[in-house]
Amino acid sequence: MERLANFCSVADAGSIVGAARGDTVRQSLISRQIRELETFFGVELIRRRGRGLELTEAGRELAAVGRENFKGLSDYAARCRGAAWSVRIVASNSVASWLLLPRLKGLENANGNIRFEIHHEQTREIITATREGIYDIAFVRKDALGTGLRNATLGEIGHSLLVPKILLRTEPKGILSVLGTVPMALPIGGKMRESIDSMADKGKVRMNVAVGCSSYLQAAQVLQSGMCAAVLPDTALSALKPGQFHRLPLRDRYTLCLAWSARNADTRPALAGLIAQLTETMAFS
Repeated sequence: MERLANFCSVADAGSIVGAARGDTVRQSLISRQIRELETFFGVELIRRRGRGLELTEAGRELAAVGRENFKGLSDYAARCRGAAWSVRIVASNSVASWLLLPRLKGLENANGNIRFEIHHEQTREIITATREGIYDIAFVRKDALGTGLRNATLGEIGHSLLVPKILLRTEPKGILSVLGTVPMALPIGGKMRESIDSMADKGKVRMNVAVGCSSYLQAAQVLQSGMCAAVLPDTALSALKPGQFHRLPLRDRYTLCLAWSARNADTRPALAGLIAQLTETMAFS
């Protein structure tokens, strides 16, 4: 178990030096322990890459197994001591801010001694890190899931074009009339920006993109300042004052899922219970 724990530390730190925290004696110990693990399992776990190292496919799998089982033991130890157990949840900033964080207090009340860690990543990193046991629960688009994770559908998330009424006092006649009239705060790139650009091109409308945003949270702040119109997911609507904006629904929608490693949930009864609760309480139409 000590060898496996040190190997997981190397996997998380990205290097033996990082796992040993600069202790040369410990570096030598960890290097020897990894070689012993490789001999025991009969596979290569790490390989040199330039001045650093990377995990092999077998190494990533062993690290995932180790992380998940050590988390199960940590949960057990916490229960024995009456201490809080930890859960690491990952989502995009917008899903975390508008869908998850408002519900944390209710989750805490229902689960007692629990400590949340909320992380944000891009979709690809969310899936990879959850599959490898780095995160326990992920909120992710269903069309990006692939294989290797269990999942439960929460619902469809639509998008709307929101226009401050101080920029456009009368009800807009349509989306194209807005795109060609008021300054816009739009994503710098991605599927949504491509969709809006395509809509403007087909309608032969020249947009005034006054602010390029790297997140929906940024766009929401610009919108609320009254400077620009913006496209936001409908999960943001509960955080806005509806009387201040014109809302034009878009066709763009995606299905949001809860995703997790089956092995992680199977070794952690408390986590399995939290997943069941999230699936039931956070589902929406």
